[in-house]
Amino acid sequence: MARSTQESLTQAVNQAVSQGISLEKACAVLDLPRRRYYRWQNWQAPKPRTAWNRLLDCERQAILLAARREDLAHLRSAGLMVWGHDTGEFHASLSSVHLTLKKENLQKPYALPRRKKAAAPDVRGLMDRPLRILAYDGTDFRTASGVVVVIIPILDMGSRKFLHFGAAIRAATQEDIKRTWDETLRQEGLADAKDITILADRGGAMKGHKTKSHLAGKWLATLVYARPYTPDDNAWIESFIKGLKYHPECPETFETVLDVQAWVRKYQKIYNDHPHSALKYVTPNQEHRGLGNKIRGERKVNLAQARQKRLEAYRMRKQKDAKCHGTDSRVAQHDKEVFRGSNRKFDSLEKSIETKKSNIMLFQEQERIEATQAKLLNSSKELCRN
Repeated sequence: MARSTQESLTQAVNQAVSQGISLEKACAVLDLPRRRYYRWQNWQAPKPRTAWNRLLDCERQAILLAARREDLAHLRSAGLMVWGHDTGEFHASLSSVHLTLKKENLQKPYALPRRKKAAAPDVRGLMDRPLRILAYDGTDFRTASGVVVVIIPILDMGSRKFLHFGAAIRAATQEDIKRTWDETLRQEGLADAKDITILADRGGAMKGHKTKSHLAGKWLATLVYARPYTPDDNAWIESFIKGLKYHPECPETFETVLDVQAWVRKYQKIYNDHPHSALKYVTPNQEHRGLGNKIRGERKVNLAQARQKRLEAYRMRKQKDAKCHGTDSRVAQHDKEVFRGSNRKFDSLEKSIETKKSNIMLFQEQERIEATQAKLLNSSKELCRN
């Protein structure tokens, strides 16, 4: 009910009581319970509250200064968040950076694209680590003289790293695909690919007998193919190819075949060193080297420490306000109850920071153990072969 209606009903009851009508009868005529009347009679406007975890003024100014820098003008809120963590200028979450930029009209509106979702091959469970599932496809570039250059990129879906690419003139043959895969697997130092699943479209060269016998017979890889006329089944490589062709630095024309290859090599470096949203804004190179969990863990620790810093600042501000206004013990107790009623566990912030640090150390120790076991296994295989 609106506050104006409440005030009018309360005034009507008071006027009836002043004329000699009992309070019970006046409330009964208006169908107003007495307890509600007393609550409306003693109503007070709620005091504004300040969130304890809000950004500090220095943090907000650091975000705005970074957003107004010319060398960082190409970064959106996610890029600024990564830059702040890497440089140590500020430690804020993606939503905090986005809201700060949006409040100052420094964030360009972005609408998520809507696409019809189709059933994809069951490969998401294999994307938990690098060199477990690889995807590839072919895409065409055309030179100024009309020569068609087919580029065959290979993408590691576990780390999102652009591993290698092959090039062919006019059309990609089975020999071109075999050569590209041989170069890629040897570049990664693999003796075989029995632990790798390869996802591809149903192109003639990709489903050819020579390609299948080479990848599944020689390299012992598992082959998975997308459904016909369903590019969403291999959406990761399709999205990668779109970025390759529509990147702002992509030349509008290519004079020779070497120019096409030079651009793909340049894009490979740009792509592998750029933070990826699927990796929680870790670069593919970092994820491929096994540094992704460490970087994400350090960012969580930094955010926890920043929250603890804001909490301490909030407590100091509340104590200062209480001293300035001369609040009694009852008001202080009320503020304490309101502060304790938040959904966050303030007393366990320090404990959570230590827990996250210990988890990072345990993960690093586990990675070292797994690397040692892998070396022992490879050495035993070589001895058996000899």
